[in-house]
Amino acid sequence: MILILSNPQDAHARHITQLLQRRGRDVASLSRADFGHVASLAFHPAASRGAITLGDGTRIVSEDVSAVWYRRPGRVRVNPVIRDELDRAFADTEWTQALDSFFTVAFRRNISPPLKQRAATKPVQLALAVRAGFRVPDTLITSDPDQAAAFAQKWCGAVVHKAMTAPPHRFLDTRVWNTDAARHLDDLALCPTIFQERIIGPADVRATIVGRQVFAACIETVRGRAGVDSRLDHDAPCTPYELPRAVESAILQLMDELGLVFGTVDLKLANSGEHVFLEVNPQGQFLYIEILTGLPISNALAEFLSSD
Repeated sequence: MILILSNPQDAHARHITQLLQRRGRDVASLSRADFGHVASLAFHPAASRGAITLGDGTRIVSEDVSAVWYRRPGRVRVNPVIRDELDRAFADTEWTQALDSFFTVAFRRNISPPLKQRAATKPVQLALAVRAGFRVPDTLITSDPDQAAAFAQKWCGAVVHKAMTAPPHRFLDTRVWNTDAARHLDDLALCPTIFQERIIGPADVRATIVGRQVFAACIETVRGRAGVDSRLDHDAPCTPYELPRAVESAILQLMDELGLVFGTVDLKLANSGEHVFLEVNPQGQFLYIEILTGLPISNALAEFLSSD
């Protein structure tokens, strides 16, 4: 059996499930929302094994699962009988630790373990990317308005700002520093933000990594209209792209350092021709890249999940 942890709205999980089923593989899908209210867990850490029992009585034993894809699994739904806010927060934390540990150690193959995904924060990525040989933008992570203003002045306003995480309730894009952002600097004390030197160049490169395979696409942002965030650039041409061997090797080294076997890496192709590292998303979107380029990412992932 192949187990996919995802939320019901995720098109990527549904697509890969269908591919696997067409290959004759037995696939089970569930989300973290099944726990805390309906599904139960029994986990034996020392033996690295355990079982999940679903609301309909179905039992999934870890030894019977050949691979797990931990893909955007949503949040635990704490049982409504727990009404106190602090008690609910405690229960959520207990479920998180139990599930993260179970799905990290109790299965033979994992794409990618949740504890590794949680550890692969953007600040850590940037530090390890330098170690792998990448150039990264000059970066400041701060909650200090004066430090942020000084950083923007240092780069004469050629700065972008973005969040470190993706909130569950809204989409946050990468934005260019402007006068409106400067007017809201005092709000920075509420929450730290990433500020980076803006890298100027003709294209973004999005590389999807499946095991040791790297599928790269070039998004010609110079011909688009969305600005700095190519996820919003539906006008920019997107084509398959051959990465220089050294860049591909650096990507695989970085993935190894992070302990990930799947992810989408975003690079900026600078005017100098250099590939500048921006970030890696352990649960990144790839279907739109596959549709635009014809790159066989889904088949590669289905094969990776199916292999023994």
